[in-house]
Amino acid sequence: MKISLGGIERDGFVKLVVEGAITALDFSVDGKNPLEATLGPAWATFRLVLDVGGVPYVDSSAVGWLIGSQKACRDAGGGIAIYRLQPAVKQVFDLLKVNKVVPTCDNELAAREALGGKA
Repeated sequence: MKISLGGIERDGFVKLVVEGAITALDFSVDGKNPLEATLGPAWATFRLVLDVGGVPYVDSSAVGWLIGSQKACRDAGGGIAIYRLQPAVKQVFDLLKVNKVVPTCDNELAAREALGGKA
């Protein structure tokens, strides 16, 4: 998995672009969140919109990471919404009802709205 910064907005939103399969190999044994490497130690305070259009595959560790990251964000005053899910990833997320914890949206505007942004 590769996470790159797509932009930091004045309204408090941070856009991240995630590419590549997300598997157990992407997570270190020290438990450090990959989002921290991109955004620094305050990563959970941001409202993060993740463009996952470049993610063709996820395993169960990816689902756990996403749900754990959402909890950390909510505890710190931030949040996560994802958008542009590929069909195989959407199928896994729908099956596991990930959208009950992390908003899954069709586009960036919908993701921002899910986190309390203006249309």
